[in-house]
Amino acid sequence: MKKQLEKKYNRPVNKLFFIGIGGSSMSGLAGIALDQGFQVEGSDMVESSYTGKLKARNVKIHIGHQYDNIPEDTDLAVYSAAIHEDNPDMVRARDLGIPCVERSDYLGLLSNVFSKTIGVAGTHGKTTTSSMIATLLHYAGFDPSVSIGGKIEEIGGNACLGHSDYLVVESCEYVDSFLKTSHYIGVITNIEEDHLDYFKGGLKQIKHSFHDFGMILPPDGLMIAWGDSQDVLDVVKDLRCKVVTYGFEDSNDWTAKNITYNSIGNPSFDAYHKGKWHGHFSLRIPGQHNVLNALACIVCSDFLHISTETVETTLDHFGGAKRRFEFRGCVNDINLYEDYAHHPTELKVVINACLNHAHKHLWVVFQPHTYSRTFYLFDEFVDAFENVDTVILNDIYSDREDNDWDIYSEDLAKNIKKKHHIPTVVFSKFDTIVKFLTDNLEAGDLVLVAGSQTINKVAYMLFDALKERYPDADIKEP
Repeated sequence: MKKQLEKKYNRPVNKLFFIGIGGSSMSGLAGIALDQGFQVEGSDMVESSYTGKLKARNVKIHIGHQYDNIPEDTDLAVYSAAIHEDNPDMVRARDLGIPCVERSDYLGLLSNVFSKTIGVAGTHGKTTTSSMIATLLHYAGFDPSVSIGGKIEEIGGNACLGHSDYLVVESCEYVDSFLKTSHYIGVITNIEEDHLDYFKGGLKQIKHSFHDFGMILPPDGLMIAWGDSQDVLDVVKDLRCKVVTYGFEDSNDWTAKNITYNSIGNPSFDAYHKGKWHGHFSLRIPGQHNVLNALACIVCSDFLHISTETVETTLDHFGGAKRRFEFRGCVNDINLYEDYAHHPTELKVVINACLNHAHKHLWVVFQPHTYSRTFYLFDEFVDAFENVDTVILNDIYSDREDNDWDIYSEDLAKNIKKKHHIPTVVFSKFDTIVKFLTDNLEAGDLVLVAGSQTINKVAYMLFDALKERYPDADIKEP
């Protein structure tokens, strides 16, 4: 990596400063840079588990963006997409003449170091599928490097530096970030409208970007594509690499059949390749959508000549990426889960997973993320809750835009109640949400806390509140 940066900037690069170092991707890149021999320093607005992990490695982290944070001997500043030009750290870097590179561009330079980068793209499922493939390469002895959005046990977090040519990355389409990296294997899990604050041309523009993502793959590479979607099939036409499709429909190269579920919604299924039985697999994570994620992983294993036994070991050990239908505890037979879902389709699939889990009453706590997504996908959000018994909405969280759309969680609540006749309330404070649930939950109920931002704190708070309310009840820890 030092050679890559020296070539780009025409001088040695040894000391890096990460602006926004506490983000999931940024913290992972900072950790990898440490392992590559760089000096690393950084800043962020708040403390987090990510900053704590870096501090434990003696990385100096400034809490709060201040003009004097960046040392004069810094060689390169890396910043996240959430950092604006008037950020004091950015101003300081420019005043010192320090070159600045955005996170996706830095990840692109990192991917050039590896000849066998695996990029997992899609509107949904990127984190779980990339985590699953990273776990597969771990158990296959490939010793991969990893930079993804979720934490997995096998690598001790969301990023690591291995000693092979393989790098597994989560390839995000937002602002066309996934066009900055080179890939040997690509995965497209699905394509839908999202990030419409950037993709103003709608689905047509999104599909064009995904096609460009596919065109990055070399002739000897592989594109693994969800073949049940015509939109995905459209974007993988005329690629120069081999394309293999997977899904539930018989027209795919790989199919999943005979799906069954246990009492907590975890599926088992048979995988077929061109009509021939390939193996029987059982998952430790729930939902039909994870059958598809596992099938993409199986396709990847076949291309890399990894044995079926290793895949079985992978799926048997893979407990999911953090914040993907993650069990947060059970008190008095009240089960608590949290999930990162923040798009209507993601909500639907995780709610369907809940429906396969034994329960009496399903409660969903949801924090919408960004005003633009809530506005443009409003009707889809309303319909996502149609099978829920009670909905609790938190205020819309938006860290990158103002409310130019004049949209509020109360608008969602009104339409959910009107169309689906489901009790729906809006609470701004987490304490209020927890008290409302604690006062109304009964044994056998299931609570899902969903959203990509701070709402997951409610799951932890609720677990503690239920333990206090039912001190003598049976308790299952996460």
